[in-house]
Amino acid sequence: MSAKIIRCSRCRRRLRNPATDTAWNVTVERGQIVGHLCPDCQTPEENAEAEINLATLEYGYDPAIGLLGRPRIDSP
Repeated sequence: MSAKIIRCSRCRRRLRNPATDTAWNVTVERGQIVGHLCPDCQTPEENAEAEINLATLEYGYDPAIGLLGRPRIDSP
């Protein structure tokens, strides 16, 4: 069985290589991924939010809850 094709929720562009195309963002509601955004469709505000989240949150997954983000704690 092949993997599900991921497309941008706005323009329907296809994500060609998930392993190397890291500029795409996901839309999350209640811990579940509900959409994807290609770099061309992201607003500057969405891009800034993603960069801030990447710098300040540590992501994980719990099967009972879904995608989780918790504050990143860096040791000195």
